[in-house]
Amino acid sequence: MKGFDGKLVGSAYPITRDECKMVHDAAIRVLEQGGVRCDDERAATMFEDAGCKLENNRELVKIPEKVVMDALAKCPASFTLHGRNDADLDCSIGTGEVHFCTVTGRYIDDIHSGERRKVTRQDAIDGTLMADALENVHGLYKPVMWLYDEEMICNSQILTTEWMKHTNKPGTWVYNTGAEHEVSDLIRMWQIAAGGEEEMQQKPHMLGHVVVNPPRVIDVHYTDWLIGFCDSGTPLSIESALMGGATGPATRAGMLVQCMVEIYSLVVQSQSYKPGHPLAFCSFSPAMDMRTGLWATGTPEYGINGGGIAAMAKYHNIPVVGFGMSDSCEFDQQTAHEKALKNYNYALAGLSWIIDLGGTAGFNLVSWPEMVLENEMAAYIGEYLKGIQVDEERLSVDTILKVGPLPGSYMKEKHTRKWFREEFFMPELNNKEFFESWQRGHVELQEKAKQKALSILDNHQSPVAVEIQQELDSYLNFCLQRDLRKQAV
Repeated sequence: MKGFDGKLVGSAYPITRDECKMVHDAAIRVLEQGGVRCDDERAATMFEDAGCKLENNRELVKIPEKVVMDALAKCPASFTLHGRNDADLDCSIGTGEVHFCTVTGRYIDDIHSGERRKVTRQDAIDGTLMADALENVHGLYKPVMWLYDEEMICNSQILTTEWMKHTNKPGTWVYNTGAEHEVSDLIRMWQIAAGGEEEMQQKPHMLGHVVVNPPRVIDVHYTDWLIGFCDSGTPLSIESALMGGATGPATRAGMLVQCMVEIYSLVVQSQSYKPGHPLAFCSFSPAMDMRTGLWATGTPEYGINGGGIAAMAKYHNIPVVGFGMSDSCEFDQQTAHEKALKNYNYALAGLSWIIDLGGTAGFNLVSWPEMVLENEMAAYIGEYLKGIQVDEERLSVDTILKVGPLPGSYMKEKHTRKWFREEFFMPELNNKEFFESWQRGHVELQEKAKQKALSILDNHQSPVAVEIQQELDSYLNFCLQRDLRKQAV
């Protein structure tokens, strides 16, 4: 590990505006000279319509700077992810607001047994209810990755049905199984949850991830999703998912350049298909740990790349979202410091939608007590973002003069009684006791989180209207019957 001499100068962004211009120019050189590979004729036509040059039997797309800039100019500077039937749950993206979203996983730390096991349909329900109940969870990624206790037939549809039935909070989705009807089915379910097709067009509640397969390949499956998202009014999260040293360069600047090459290509593709469609840049580009060959999401360079994407988004006045995450294989001190450092940095850099709460080990492990703990972490970050509100009453000059020097005390002052609850942060779970009282009868932090999670699971009820739940179940039954008939042929 390298030493740190303390001589570095801190900033919310890892690159300056002048360096943003250098990154932009480098990305343009790659797009104009090397281009991106296109594996889908529909995508090729979109690029052609935008003014790009197609070569090698339309499989190589070279994108001029003018086309990139024209596409960027069409993108809105902000948009809203709406709460379904509840405006209090709306999340503004690109306005400076910061929102936290859950992350997903293939396995769960069972809250009852403590054993690690594959996730199930009930876990999808429980994870959604947990996220719905926690005040600093503003939205949901897939509550679990997929359902191991269900057949792969309509797996995503079953997962989405339970998700939509148990919360009105907005969410985000990325390509899952690639099944034949997955795109149209899930979008129909989102429309049902929103109250109808027109309602979702007017008030979209999902953020749809579209990804370039690194290095520099426009994929047929993600084109399917791009078209579905655009047609349904679903805002886009456009993402480069390279791995530095494997599918991207081994320098931080080079990683950022390739990220922007891939993000710019998706901006052009989407704006060619539907000009003015809302989108956000997205960061998910870890380096490869050269000792293991695994991606490393908990390292500084991952968070730094996210800050670089945020700087480029600010440079172009485009919203930005991103993934947090930790590499730890359990919920421990490593999880805590990797997540806290990265998420605070992301918040300072202006990421509007941070996908991180409740999971670790790179989409492998989720935990409901951990979601409770990270809900409190999000509260801490929110307090830091509040900063200091300055007005005449908060400046407190009259009270300072009244109390005077020692032995004066502020404890009995009306001003203190009025303001301390609003100005002082009081965590629910983290310890604030004297050592002696803590020693006499303390409850471990993890146990506090577990008990709160169990209480939520025992008591929290879905806020979704019964009629919508029934319509979702009905559509799921249609999907299952349709695919079972096809399977039987």
